[in-house]
Amino acid sequence: MSSRILRGLIATVGAMAGLACGDYSQSTSPASYKALPPTLVVHTSFTMLSSGTQARAVKWGPGHSGVEQSTSAIIGPDGGTLSLPGSDFAISIPIGALEAPTTITVVAKAGPHVAYEMLPHGLRFLRPVTAVQGLQNTAIYGTDAGNAIRSAYLAEGNENIDVNDSASPSELQAATTYFYGSRPVAETQVWIINHFSRYILISGVWTEVPE
Repeated sequence: MSSRILRGLIATVGAMAGLACGDYSQSTSPASYKALPPTLVVHTSFTMLSSGTQARAVKWGPGHSGVEQSTSAIIGPDGGTLSLPGSDFAISIPIGALEAPTTITVVAKAGPHVAYEMLPHGLRFLRPVTAVQGLQNTAIYGTDAGNAIRSAYLAEGNENIDVNDSASPSELQAATTYFYGSRPVAETQVWIINHFSRYILISGVWTEVPE
């Protein structure tokens, strides 16, 4: 079952590499590949966040191991795909995104939160890179909070997530969320990456006002 899901994911992400922000007629969920089209597709735009902005980091559900997982590959101008099936995650680097062969590493961080470190730090791409996250193994899957999920970038110095699940992102990424079912449930988050390194899933953003 897991190998079939992974093959479906890799094929889907590979097709998406040439489409970046386009619409997709099939589910891109690594956790549950579906042949039927989504019942709802929600697009969100890139947003720079002001200083003092806080967000609620999304936790893994009980089906996730919570241990660190990583994958690496040398990817050049022809592009390529890396996946972490244990975290329902894949990243696709399109043709022309890199000028020269580069060792790309993706780490699903150990701990309770959906958080990734992508190396080398500071790498910028010449074309948008596509990340795909299945949501079924997150703690808020199927809830209102899960249906409001976003992907966010943590700048250097703000990479830590507090024990109360709050984080300090500096960017919300351009993304598309795919919903399925008669009562639409968010199954897959697809977001655009223009640079590395630290990305998390969040649900809820607010600004702290000094007293």
